[in-house]
Amino acid sequence: MSNVAETVGSVLRGGDVNVGRTERIASTVGGSVLAILGLRRGGASGVLLAAAGAALAHRGVTGHCAVYSALGRDTTAADTGTAREQAISSGTTADGMRGEASITVQRPADELYRFWRDFRTAPRYQARIVSVQVVDDTRSRWVAEGARGRSLTWTSEVTEDVPGRRIAWRSVAASDLPNRGSVEFTPGARAGETIVRATLEFEPPAGVVGQAIASVMHQTPEEIMRSDLRAFKALMEGGAAGGAA
Repeated sequence: MSNVAETVGSVLRGGDVNVGRTERIASTVGGSVLAILGLRRGGASGVLLAAAGAALAHRGVTGHCAVYSALGRDTTAADTGTAREQAISSGTTADGMRGEASITVQRPADELYRFWRDFRTAPRYQARIVSVQVVDDTRSRWVAEGARGRSLTWTSEVTEDVPGRRIAWRSVAASDLPNRGSVEFTPGARAGETIVRATLEFEPPAGVVGQAIASVMHQTPEEIMRSDLRAFKALMEGGAAGGAA
């Protein structure tokens, strides 16, 4: 382990280095282990695990994280005690990555809530979602498209449901991409106007692993929410919402 630490620590810190030394060591070692486990496992889940491991190891060796760059985060100051402050300000912590976005839609809150609550409609405005199967009143199975055509699957359960106002959810065990989020529908200043505010958080078992998966998806939670809300607004205001997908 000490040899690995010395090797990683000896990599030049020139260029766009934004990952701290301790985190680089953890990323290199952890990523290598994940890649090996993924190759041994085989199948779709093994490929995903190997890809995440390779991305994580590359992150450790180069000291560069594309997600950190997008969020303006730099953990090279970890030893000075400022890394945690930077993490909080960028919306990402050691436990995951969080994003929030809002948009004003010229439709009543109740209508927007009903459409969103029917999760089968999600592929119509969430670009990465391939399909959603509703299991019961609170659970649904999701399939999303990852990098290079790989699929990510998870089961989501509704944790809070206030008709016309708010929906909150979280993934259950054995999910490819553990996550949780919420959406709120607040009537605007004008009649028939609604402010839609959504949050999304990746909840990886280990923060750096989740960051690697997020890199594979090529978007941060905030970017995902902004894109989805723009598409949702266009769909609802365009009068093409109709029924379920």
